[in-house]
Amino acid sequence: MKVRVRFAPSPTGYLHIGGARTALFNFLFARHEGGCFVLRVDDTDQTRNSEQSLRTILDGMKWLGLAWDEGPHHQADRKERYEEAARELAARGRAYWREDEGKGRALVHAIERGRIEWADAIHGPSGMDTTNDNDLVILKSDGYPTYNFATVVDEHDFGITHVIRGDEHYSNTPKQISLFRAFGWELPTFAHVPLIYDPQGRKISKRETYDFPVTIEEAQQAGYLPEAVRNFIALLGWSPGNDLELMSLAELIDLFTLERVGHTPARFLLDKLRWMNGMHLRRLPLAERLAAARPHLESAGYAVAGVPEAWLADLVELYLERMETLPQFARDVRFFFVDAVEPDAASLDGVLRRAGAAARLARARDALTALPTFEAPAIHVLLQALAGELGCKLGDLAQPIRVAITGTKVSPPIDRTLALLGRERTLARIEAALKRI
Repeated sequence: MKVRVRFAPSPTGYLHIGGARTALFNFLFARHEGGCFVLRVDDTDQTRNSEQSLRTILDGMKWLGLAWDEGPHHQADRKERYEEAARELAARGRAYWREDEGKGRALVHAIERGRIEWADAIHGPSGMDTTNDNDLVILKSDGYPTYNFATVVDEHDFGITHVIRGDEHYSNTPKQISLFRAFGWELPTFAHVPLIYDPQGRKISKRETYDFPVTIEEAQQAGYLPEAVRNFIALLGWSPGNDLELMSLAELIDLFTLERVGHTPARFLLDKLRWMNGMHLRRLPLAERLAAARPHLESAGYAVAGVPEAWLADLVELYLERMETLPQFARDVRFFFVDAVEPDAASLDGVLRRAGAAARLARARDALTALPTFEAPAIHVLLQALAGELGCKLGDLAQPIRVAITGTKVSPPIDRTLALLGRERTLARIEAALKRI
């Protein structure tokens, strides 16, 4: 039997990290098994549906590279089918009409009583007791189906073989199994993926504000690469083994199995996402890395339109080993795009005004002025020699220069930084710093 899985978002909000992971796991499983990835839109909630929400969800899936093979199928277009299925269930004696006070006449499924068991592909042997559960409304008074009923009809009609979804749906499974059996339909394989928790081990709430992206749209706005986000959320509850962490989409497809999905909630660790984003940035070809960085430089207000492409490429390469996110990169390189820098108080007092710093800075200014070739190798040799002449460590010479030209105590190697900044601007900033001391 060919594997058929589905992702069924409700168009009432954003594509959250948990939903994106569910979509990713279904996509990876389908591709690994040579099956079909179906997109279904659960849009029977007429009061909360939003076209904008649907566009945001679909755009997020496309950004992550999760191409569906079939759909999107809209539940809102299948109202007649659900009514037909409901009548069939009533004819089988497994549903009855009930007047709900204040709500009108509804059709209700008489669920099975007792322990309903299933073989969960992630949790193993599973089951819940329905003895004290209420019967299940399947058609509301407005004629629209309830979630559990529409879901079961759709799983059957679209031939879904594996239902891979979050643990929050675990308690729905007995009700849905009762419906499958009432129709006499074959059960799909259920696979419930553990929840995603925040760094403190708490369930992520849609009503709270976090310092990490909880939606795909937030991840995009924060400057993360789709490759990194996809890789990161794949590891929220799944592991390929052998301590492997960095994976391309092709590698994820090749390695993904439900057997290696864990049983316990995963924690969202922002530091790991940032690290992983930096690693994927370093994996990009230079041209793609530059194309990804340019919009963030522009949005930071830097005039990059007339800047030579080769210089921008050198700037990106200069920060490559430090790069985690592109917005942070844009903030870090601000000193390259402004006319002058103002050292912060800590750098001014802690570096520039320390004993001997002014004298070392003045000697560096003179030596850099006389340097025949203002390139990184020549600057490196000059600063090494000058530190020897002054009887100080290279850091005691380089740090005042760094603060003078960047305004901070942190930058890439000073020789490469000076070369990219250029002789004229370097000397002007050292001169300005000497006047402040």
